[in-house]
Amino acid sequence: MTDPTGGAKLRLRDARAARPHVPGVPSQATAVQGVPKQGEGNAVKRFIDNFEEYLCAFGLVVMTLFTFLGVLSRKLPQVNLSWTMELVTTMFVWVCALAAAAAFKTNSHMGFSFLTDKLTGTPRLVHKLLRIALIIGYYSIWIIFGIQMVQNQIERGLVTPVMATPGWLIGIAIPLSACLTIWRLLQEQTGYRFEGKEPRGERS
Repeated sequence: MTDPTGGAKLRLRDARAARPHVPGVPSQATAVQGVPKQGEGNAVKRFIDNFEEYLCAFGLVVMTLFTFLGVLSRKLPQVNLSWTMELVTTMFVWVCALAAAAAFKTNSHMGFSFLTDKLTGTPRLVHKLLRIALIIGYYSIWIIFGIQMVQNQIERGLVTPVMATPGWLIGIAIPLSACLTIWRLLQEQTGYRFEGKEPRGERS
C-alpha cells in the first residue's frame, strides 16, 4: 500500500530544487552555513563575564603552592624561599580586590536585609537608588585616592623589600578593583545576565 501523500512530498522537493536563485539573496544552504554553532559565540562572553573568578582561582592556586613551599623550606636550611611570603601577600591583595568586584555580579556581598526586605513601592525604590549612590560614592573615593597612591609609588620608585617588585603593581589593585566593582554593580542593577551566573535577588 502506497502513501497517498508521497507524490505531493516529491513534487514539493522538486519545486524547491527548481526554484531560481536570486542574485544577492543567500540560498537556504548558504544561510544555514553562516549560522554559528551553539556555544561558539559564548566563549568570549563567558570569559569577560567571569574573568575575575578565573584570576582569583589562579591566584589561590599560586598562594597555596608557594605557601606550602615556604613552609617546606623551613625544614631545609639550604633552601632560601623567604620571597614566597611576599609573593603570597601580593596575590592576596589582588584576590581580595577581584573578589570584591565579583561579588556584585550576583548581589552576593554581605548585607543585613531584615528591614529593607519589608519595603515596597516608592520606599524600596528610594532605598535602592540611595544604596547604589552610596556604593558608587564610596568606591569613587577608592579610585581618587588609589590613583594618587599609585602616582606617589611611581614617583618615589618604591619597591618591595625582598623581591624588589614595583610597589605600584600592588597599589594599582585598589583603583582597579573600585572601577570593576562600579562596572559590575551597574551591570547587575540594569538586569545584565552574566554567563553562567544566576542572580540572587535584591539585597541591601
